[in-house]
Amino acid sequence: MEDKKNVKVVLVEDDPFWQENISKYIKKETDNIDVVDVVVCKEEMLEVLIKEPEIDVALIDINLTRANLDGIEIIEILSNQGIKTIALTSIVDKEVIINSFESGAINYINKSSIFDIISAIQEAVEGRNRIHSDASPALLSKMKEEKKIRILTSSEQEIYILQQKGYSRKKIAETLFKSVETVKKQIQSIKKKLNA
Repeated sequence: MEDKKNVKVVLVEDDPFWQENISKYIKKETDNIDVVDVVVCKEEMLEVLIKEPEIDVALIDINLTRANLDGIEIIEILSNQGIKTIALTSIVDKEVIINSFESGAINYINKSSIFDIISAIQEAVEGRNRIHSDASPALLSKMKEEKKIRILTSSEQEIYILQQKGYSRKKIAETLFKSVETVKKQIQSIKKKLNA
């Protein structure tokens, strides 16, 4: 029987503490997962893609210090290359979690859940994408929100989304090229439908 090849993992992390601890943990706990490289930014990750084209999984910190939230951009690039990406971060913000998945991440794990990394990598390689409990509340909340706003017209949905982002009526009107009066009427309609 042919031996299974080792899983090749790249860690995108700029904090030396986490670089060392995550790499050491993976090496200590398993003999079939290799951390082939540790990089700190998008540019370094692109260089690794050239010299190491057969990466299986990338563990990506979302909030790299050189550029705020550029980990999400790296997730998108790697996902488009067919590489399975797992967001590994300290951020618990609902929107960031959702953005990670929308950009192509197959899982999202908080660094405090380091002991779940190995199973997440193995599941990713096997195509069993079991969403980690660090991410599931945000995704469930998003699904409930989307179900709720399905009763709105597409125009009302646009207004509702901007309103949730904190836009004023005037700013919504400018963004959607509507009059403030139209926006005001549609907001009243939205309130009526959602309260019902």
